[in-house]
Amino acid sequence: MTPNTPPETASLGAVLSLSKQRAWPFFGALALGVLGLIATATFHRAPPPEAPAAQGIQVGKSDVTLTANAAQWKVLKLSQVHEPAVHWSNAFPARFMVDEALSAKVGTPLAGRVSTVYVVLGQNVKAGAPLFSISSPDIAGLRAEREKAAVGLDVQKAAFERVKAMVEAKALPAKDAIESDQQLREAALSLRLAESKLRSLKVSARADNEFTVVAPRDGVVIEKNVLPSQQVEQGAPLVSVADLSSVRVAADLFEADASGIVKGSRAQITSPSMPGFTAEVEVELVSSVADPERHTVPVWVRLPNTDGRIRPNAYAEMRLATTAQPGTLEIPTSALVSDGAHQYVYVQEGPGHFVRRPVTAGSSRDDRLLVYQGLKPGETVVEQGAVLLDNQISLAN
Repeated sequence: MTPNTPPETASLGAVLSLSKQRAWPFFGALALGVLGLIATATFHRAPPPEAPAAQGIQVGKSDVTLTANAAQWKVLKLSQVHEPAVHWSNAFPARFMVDEALSAKVGTPLAGRVSTVYVVLGQNVKAGAPLFSISSPDIAGLRAEREKAAVGLDVQKAAFERVKAMVEAKALPAKDAIESDQQLREAALSLRLAESKLRSLKVSARADNEFTVVAPRDGVVIEKNVLPSQQVEQGAPLVSVADLSSVRVAADLFEADASGIVKGSRAQITSPSMPGFTAEVEVELVSSVADPERHTVPVWVRLPNTDGRIRPNAYAEMRLATTAQPGTLEIPTSALVSDGAHQYVYVQEGPGHFVRRPVTAGSSRDDRLLVYQGLKPGETVVEQGAVLLDNQISLAN
């Protein structure tokens, strides 16, 4: 500070000098930051070296071409598209049933009390064999009516012979013979009616107030609801006899599964209780009415059972032969590739040239898949290895 410089001026210069000294480092840092940003913006990293292309393969956007010596041929398997053969459906739960056309329910024609039961459940019986006996006052009344009619007929016969002889002797007029003949005919009719009532019961006699109900046909006792000393009502079914040389198999199919199943369709029957048993027969009946609660449709078939191996009420399984709709084709299930939203297969359109083609596929059974759109009969598809080709396209794109 000179002798002529005021003190205030000297202090201000010192402050400015000090501020300049401190600002230089700030500006220097700012300049370095700007240079760093410029360097970062203009920096370009060198791309990684490209992977060597696979030998013998050329990949496009949706196709793959393989040369004859390509390694991929080792995992590829090709097959042809063809029309589907007859398919067997999945097994439907079923049951063996008595053929109602070959069975009979037997009851008592008159009310009474059971005195004797002659059969047990599962027993073989012949037509006319005794099933059970009933003590009933009604049978005594019918038999008394028959006896009374028989006595009346004998009386009328004797009266007719007497009147006839007297008319021939001119002791009575001819009209008396006509009246006597009419009375004889009425007596004969009364006897026939009384006997018809007894015959309609289809029972055999034991005592005056007892009768025996007999089997109406050869068969097996499949149901028995009668015990000794049991009081029974007229018409109540007590015993069922069925011919088991033929049985039915019934399955309840959901409405969608029953579509296309008609009388004459092929059915395959198996049973878990009979290992090795398999029978193929035709569908005999498809119900025209669906169950209103379960929404199922009953399907019946008939099976021969001459050896008696099949037991009614046992479990069974039914498979039905189904044919695809016209225009439907079939490929192996392994040929289908899906990304979740689309389905496609790889079709060979030239030697070693495979093109990814969208398809509309349906259900699969026994490793075979139904295809409704996208393919033609005779085309060749990749049965095994389609996923490998799909991965090659994904990597290349």
